[in-house]
Amino acid sequence: MIKQSSRHPFPIYLTAGEYIKAVGTQDGYFPDFGHHVAGEMGGVWLHPIKLLDGFWLRLTDHRRNISVWSKADEFINHPWGAEFRYDHGLGHIPVSMKRVQFAPDEEKGMVVRYEIVNYAAEETVLELEMLFRSDLRPVWYSEQIGIEDGDEDRFEAVSESALIAKDSGSEWYVMVGAEMPGIGSVQMTTDRSLFGPERTAGGGSGASLTASLKLAPGETFVFHAFIAGSYTSRDECIATFDRLKQEHERLFEQKLRLLESIDQKSKLSIEGEDELNEIFSWTKWNTQWLVQKVDFIGRGLTAGSPHYPWWFGCDNSYTVQGLAAVGDFRLAKDTVDILRSISQEANGNGRIVHEITTMGVVANPGNTQETAHFITMIWDLFTWTGDLEMLRENYNICVQGMDWLLHEMDPDGDLFPSGYGIIEISGLNMELIDTAVYSAQAAGALASMSVALGERQRAEAYEALADRMKKAVNRVYWSEEDGLYADAVAPKSDIMPKVDHLVSVAEKHGVQGYRDVLNRVLNRVQDEQEDCGWLLNKNWVIVTPMETGIAEREKALRALGNMRTEEFIGPYGTYLSGVYRTETMTISTGVHAVAEAVYGFADESLDLLRRMMRTFSMALPGSMNEMSPDYGCAVQAWTLYAMAVPLIRHFFGVKPHAHLNTVHIAPLIPSVWDGKKMTLQQLHIGQAVIDLELRSEAGRLHADIANPGGLKVILEWAGQTVIRDEPHIRVTL
Repeated sequence: MIKQSSRHPFPIYLTAGEYIKAVGTQDGYFPDFGHHVAGEMGGVWLHPIKLLDGFWLRLTDHRRNISVWSKADEFINHPWGAEFRYDHGLGHIPVSMKRVQFAPDEEKGMVVRYEIVNYAAEETVLELEMLFRSDLRPVWYSEQIGIEDGDEDRFEAVSESALIAKDSGSEWYVMVGAEMPGIGSVQMTTDRSLFGPERTAGGGSGASLTASLKLAPGETFVFHAFIAGSYTSRDECIATFDRLKQEHERLFEQKLRLLESIDQKSKLSIEGEDELNEIFSWTKWNTQWLVQKVDFIGRGLTAGSPHYPWWFGCDNSYTVQGLAAVGDFRLAKDTVDILRSISQEANGNGRIVHEITTMGVVANPGNTQETAHFITMIWDLFTWTGDLEMLRENYNICVQGMDWLLHEMDPDGDLFPSGYGIIEISGLNMELIDTAVYSAQAAGALASMSVALGERQRAEAYEALADRMKKAVNRVYWSEEDGLYADAVAPKSDIMPKVDHLVSVAEKHGVQGYRDVLNRVLNRVQDEQEDCGWLLNKNWVIVTPMETGIAEREKALRALGNMRTEEFIGPYGTYLSGVYRTETMTISTGVHAVAEAVYGFADESLDLLRRMMRTFSMALPGSMNEMSPDYGCAVQAWTLYAMAVPLIRHFFGVKPHAHLNTVHIAPLIPSVWDGKKMTLQQLHIGQAVIDLELRSEAGRLHADIANPGGLKVILEWAGQTVIRDEPHIRVTL
């Protein structure tokens, strides 16, 4: 019998400001879930602390003897927040309800608006009970630095309709309350045993506000609930709560303006591609949802919600490249500042950390590849911003990082640093392909940085190093027999002890007979001590030589051709492993799409993006999940790389050199877009802003470029080059 399966037991949502993150399910509830803090990754968070397990509203109609905890029938996601609609979820009470919520970006709190409409032909009398469940506790891994959850939270009244709770062990606070116009009195109840419809875990306490409401036929009643928090003081918490009450309308308008400004930068419009255009906008908004500000650390882009709501070196080395392409230079620099400063504090040797919690704890000092990747990302960001101060600030850690890669992590001196890479599979801590490729790319980036900073001698040394490293990758990692790059380089004697473990991992993915495959691979090699390439898992990172342009062209064409098969590509994009073929991520698909574009295959690149975009709104309306099609984090930062880099850097062909006041534009246009207008407005390059309008038709390119900042524009198409710098450029090639 055939079967269908789902990897998401319930669909979640994210309502986000730069301080507050509210995570619940699309029916308006807040079930316990998550593994980092077991069962506690949902609710309302003010990182690095959790404030609430959740909040719920009960409606009681005594005349009809009906009492229900409201459960939404419909969920609508907005770039600025969430909307829940209730009808059948209210039983047979003759009212409908709407709940709308948002979190201001500059405040440590959120606002929830309820609208109740009586559709009966007679008066309806309701009892409303708004229940909040506190759970003041620290983020994951905080116990490593001695920060623990207190034994309990206690609520106390602050006014007739607001209460504040404090953690018993720390200066952590949450304040909750409601503003119900025209309600005569509100009854307050607090108790540790007070729960709503879900019995959530943790040492929190319940607080409820109960009021009576009479609604005439057709009457609408609107009220607001407010949630505020602080990880420093009671006074700050109360002041935030008061501002939310007094200024929520202004704060909402401010939120709308922010989201609109984000969409207007790098505004994409491809004729006939309405879905792609919309998804591109949503991807920019999704990214903003993942911004996390912590007063004592800084502001930066986290990896994903709800499972990885803190900062990562690996993820941001991809995502910052996307941020640069969509013009969010401030967020890119803020994120880099966190990675650099905490890496220096934790490691002090140029190694870039892997994972930083919002309490500032380093959970992993860094996988090898992310140090190399960080170096490349810094150069990419500089080409967009032209910010010499930013480059100088990061140059030393990049120099240190390359030294760490080629000394401490490369004891045999073969130019291939060892250790874990992007694929964090136990046992694969060898000389991995992604680390080798990104290290070679990093050497080239350091050469370019050194030129920009006047370090000529260093530039020459790094250029020579990059050349040696690229040649070594193509010589040692290439498998002529397979027509692919290898996963790793190691002597046979290092691989043999890992066979049992690799087989067990494969069997967990449902792969049988893998031991025989490994034995055949091992039997190809006679010398047990000589380094050679091993194609063990066919992990997606074997596409990185093409993503970076390091692969020699003949090898690249073979490898890309061999990866355009069901062994590597599924309905939603590129598999994480060509052996397992069970999992796909937006980043594996996005990197593969870039690789195709680098070598001139626009149609194949667009095909991969279309596969990825099939997952849009499958689990969370307006988003593509980390794990395709519908599980893992509901919102994932590096999806911005997967969308922005292929589209802007390759299809539009934008190669910025902001420090030289120059931009190269060499479009690579998919054949299905022939004759269609492609526009990219408000593209930021340094201090300049340009608008691009392109159309390819019968082998010719029509370009219309608004260039008020006077950039030097180098336009290339079909072997022709035009160089112009006037404010309005109109060219046909």
